[in-house]
Amino acid sequence: MKNRSINEQKLDGLEDEFRPLLLACLRECAAGRYGLFGQIDGPEIARYYQWDEAEHLKKIALEIRVLRAEFGRPNTLTERFLHYCSLRGCNVPGEPKLAKAFLAEISKRDFIPFS
Repeated sequence: MKNRSINEQKLDGLEDEFRPLLLACLRECAAGRYGLFGQIDGPEIARYYQWDEAEHLKKIALEIRVLRAEFGRPNTLTERFLHYCSLRGCNVPGEPKLAKAFLAEISKRDFIPFS
């Protein structure tokens, strides 16, 4: 392996972990579980929707965003996930519908990170 920076190595590890975790969480959310996209963020309600894997996924996505910004190359899959997490409002579909839509989008597009 060539001399790769610690950040590049960390980024590779995060991206390797991100995609399979994303797909697993999306499938579970599409089956009816809430808490992946953060639409339920009131403290009283959110405690009933606690989902450790989803929280970990968001943390990884934000770390990938920061590291990718350093290299000037966004990870389109991560950015798309964070976009879905930002959707709010009374006209936004519920999380299971969003998860199904995102899974369909993933199956139609090639979300390979830029090299």
